[in-house]
Amino acid sequence: MNVVAAIPVDESLASLIGKRGSANSIVFYNRKSGSDVIIALLPNQEEDKIHALAESLLVASVVVLSTAKLDRKFGEALVACSVLGKKVLVTDDNDAGALLRSAGLSGYALVSRAEVIEKLLEGANAYPEGPVRVDVDKAFPVKGVGTVVLGVVTRGTLRRHDKLFHTSGKEVLVRSIQSQDEDVAEAGAGTRVGVSLRGIGEEEVEKGDLLAGQQVPRCSRVTVELRISAAAKENAAEGARYGIADCFSYSECVARRVEGSIAELELSAPMPVEIGDTVLLTRSQLPRIFASGRVIGKA
Repeated sequence: MNVVAAIPVDESLASLIGKRGSANSIVFYNRKSGSDVIIALLPNQEEDKIHALAESLLVASVVVLSTAKLDRKFGEALVACSVLGKKVLVTDDNDAGALLRSAGLSGYALVSRAEVIEKLLEGANAYPEGPVRVDVDKAFPVKGVGTVVLGVVTRGTLRRHDKLFHTSGKEVLVRSIQSQDEDVAEAGAGTRVGVSLRGIGEEEVEKGDLLAGQQVPRCSRVTVELRISAAAKENAAEGARYGIADCFSYSECVARRVEGSIAELELSAPMPVEIGDTVLLTRSQLPRIFASGRVIGKA
């Protein structure tokens, strides 16, 4: 089984789950035991960038929320989880019951640290079926190999020799796939992969790009159906400026139209977005992640 877990606030918990690997705004921790692989995503604790928290929550299939410190960071992660609707495991380090109830978090499971790995491996794969999609977080050249991208398979199954579309519209060929430093013929949803590509240079690939079975171009406007946390104490407003995250993509945006729970957002940096994607909205005041949205239109 392949599991991608977001660990929003607790570096010691991420270290318990796996060995520290690559790092940027998100630090990846890797654990492999037989055919079971867990990837833990920890927002870089030294930078406190809200987009890193949003991206890690969106890419993961499950969240492990540590109660070791019931501080501001815990509160922000809790509010984000309450609007995201993903499976959440809450550690029993401290009694956070009142906070969980006030945030409206439901359906969570209380676990001890000793149980976390077992509980992560109990869940079914929460990623959607369908044409393959890989969300890219990094690209670099390898001598004798060519362009290599790192990312997470977030839908379908990636196979060697697949012909896929990059966000730019270019068709690329999957020359080889690695997972946990081993060559593999295919990788299912929830797998952290390194993919050697033919047909594109590393300078053409950016964090947030997609590799997919169909073209997913960047768009500059999205229409979303919002779910706003009660902790935000305000609704989205026309003319207001927010941030928007979709997996490894992030942009500033302006709400051009708001009608009830429907908002049309104009992006300052076009992003590859698919209908049905879940996004998170951020703002400058606490809680900074205050709403999620389901993409129902784009342009």
